[in-house]
Amino acid sequence: MSLGNSSRSGYLLPRKSKSLSHFTVIQKRHKMGTEIIGKKENITTIDNQAKNKTIPICCTPLVPSKPASASPSYGVTSHDNQKNPKEDPLHTFSSTNKSNSYVEGKYKITITSDKLLQLRRTMELATRDHKIFTIRGGWPVIRRELLKRNWLEKIEPAVKQKFASVDDVTSNLPAKQDWESTQSYEEKCEKTIISRMLQNYDVDFYWSMRKDQCDLQHRANPFKLMNRFSRSLYASKEGLALLLQQSYWYNENGVASVNFPRTYVLGFPDHYNFFVDDFRMTSCIGLLKWFAETYEDGDKHDIQSADGKVPYATLQFALDRCNDYLSKQKHLDIDKEMPQVWDHEWDQFLTNYYNIVHQNGFFIDFVESLTNAYANVKSTLKEIKMYWPQYEIDGKKNIWILKPGNKCRGRGIYLVKNISDVDKVMNLKMKYVVQKYIERPLIIYKTKFDIRQWFVVTCVQPLTIWMYRDSYLRFSGQMFNLENFHESLHLTNYAVQCKYTNMEQRDKALPNDNMWDCQTFQTYLKHIGCGEKWTDVIYPGMQQSITCAMLASQDTMDRRQNTFEMYGADFMLSEDFTPWLIEINCSPDLSFSTSVTSKLCPRAMEDVIKVVIDKRKDPNADTGLFEMIYKQNLPRTPPYLGMNLSVRGRKIFRSRTKIKDKEKIEKEKDLMRLRRHDFVKTDFIRDTQIRKILPLPKTIPVTNYKGPIIADFIEDLRKSTNHLDTGVDFIPVLRQEPTKKKYDFGKIETRSKSKRKRKH
Repeated sequence: MSLGNSSRSGYLLPRKSKSLSHFTVIQKRHKMGTEIIGKKENITTIDNQAKNKTIPICCTPLVPSKPASASPSYGVTSHDNQKNPKEDPLHTFSSTNKSNSYVEGKYKITITSDKLLQLRRTMELATRDHKIFTIRGGWPVIRRELLKRNWLEKIEPAVKQKFASVDDVTSNLPAKQDWESTQSYEEKCEKTIISRMLQNYDVDFYWSMRKDQCDLQHRANPFKLMNRFSRSLYASKEGLALLLQQSYWYNENGVASVNFPRTYVLGFPDHYNFFVDDFRMTSCIGLLKWFAETYEDGDKHDIQSADGKVPYATLQFALDRCNDYLSKQKHLDIDKEMPQVWDHEWDQFLTNYYNIVHQNGFFIDFVESLTNAYANVKSTLKEIKMYWPQYEIDGKKNIWILKPGNKCRGRGIYLVKNISDVDKVMNLKMKYVVQKYIERPLIIYKTKFDIRQWFVVTCVQPLTIWMYRDSYLRFSGQMFNLENFHESLHLTNYAVQCKYTNMEQRDKALPNDNMWDCQTFQTYLKHIGCGEKWTDVIYPGMQQSITCAMLASQDTMDRRQNTFEMYGADFMLSEDFTPWLIEINCSPDLSFSTSVTSKLCPRAMEDVIKVVIDKRKDPNADTGLFEMIYKQNLPRTPPYLGMNLSVRGRKIFRSRTKIKDKEKIEKEKDLMRLRRHDFVKTDFIRDTQIRKILPLPKTIPVTNYKGPIIADFIEDLRKSTNHLDTGVDFIPVLRQEPTKKKYDFGKIETRSKSKRKRKH
């Protein structure tokens, strides 16, 4: 059998030869262990002088039967005889390796020429149909779904190798593991050989969850399908906060609207100033809420006391600041000047606020009655609720949450209640964002939770979004409490909760692995009498939030075609079941960490392949639990009707000067002199004579008008001109007689006298 290279196909190609039957694998007990022996049947002898070689594959893994001290012998073992592998024409050896198809000391595997030809044909079909993929990392579900669709995997080695011959393609095959069966080991070797045959082919599908230098090389091919966009600013806390500041431009009723807690990027000085103003105003509203709720409980001794340290002026200060805010919102500050509030006044107010709300302090006995104070507070809160969009989630403790701008899995996050805690991170190199903490979330059995919702962006222009109908809830292992700021109470990430043990006092209805699927949550909502909230409020609200966030981020997204990406959005629910978007994560965790994710993650990855692979070829293909929630409508491009241009006009000729004779030139000069002479010596005509020569139009006298008469002076001059036969128009001028110079004899005498005096 001879082997040659195919220059047309770009990979190593075996020529046709007589087939070699597969080996029959026989297991035989031995004192040294289990020996796998291959039985050889009807092997055709091949002429070595013609340089025909058989490519080792089928399967004879061999454990040497010699003692451990002796050197092992490798080769195809038969019941009839055992040949030295160096003398066997079925195997090829190199100077560096004893064999190109065995793992030293353990196993030997051979590949028949028919099997190699079959692998080559399989590879040709895959390259023709553009079904070559590369996956970096594990991702067994993605790999299984692609192989199920007759795709071939090209393994991306850590170090690139060039295989120049058939021996190189079949040499140094991976080692067989102890737990690996013979069939699985054969399949692994076949995949390795196919991958080496595909070394000169570019892949058609590239899956990787890490951004590195290799991505730039793969992005050079615009027809390659990739699972990551090059830039996703909205996937960071800092970028999402900046992009959603302009989200109101994309609000559309029933289509796109987002609820996002107030967030400020501390890396920008103006954002920090906005945060300070927001923090102060929220403290004023929080104090009014505390006063109203405490008064409604019915015990006035919880408000004021003889031992109290906070004056009544603190409450009045909060009322005044809220009224100033209302005046600005109503634009009443245009006609009047707002009072100036100094920083030391704010510092004093915040100190008293902490004493009352956080340290359970008391007011000094009020000068006026509590009833009047409560009436003022209640009316102010009722009015300010209309102009404070996030009034329902703020609570009264004014708690904020600090997050690193580009970290995930709950790292570096902690809660703060003082401005001084925020000032500590201002000078750090890492940018932080400060976000208003939802103090009044919806809790289940006194435990905080959030919702992880998957969605896929398959195209940026036009924007196309697919959302997964299944989601899951992540619970905290501790009971919700705003007095304790520990991360185990407030961060529901699995990476955080797996570090702590669940509280024993927690309700037994909650799962031990701290996760629910959405079906269990819907059952709970029906149990509390709110079964319609999922379909009417929660799920549509998450759809609109994702759509609005993507529309606000569309201008900054990578517009590369044949690119998609799967994201995980985190939502929290307020007490009225309104979903609030917290963050968007790229490369969401799809590991089988709990019983819930073990069921949802494989199904989600299978459905992703249905959307990005099956849907591209068949518009009616099944997309699993993914549904298209938004597709942007772009104006249709006008049809191209061809070029129909024309140029119209006349040709412009250059004027040619005629050559004049010298006599004509002299005659024209003489004529011009005569005209000038006649013009200068023209007799002056009086006004009465001009009127006789040039009769002017009659004007109708105006009897009632006594003011000045406005006439066109230029027009009057034109009518008064005399057109001579010479062709020169001029204005006749009246002749004036020359006047003799008059002398002042008095001045002459004074001058002469002064000269005489100077002489003397």
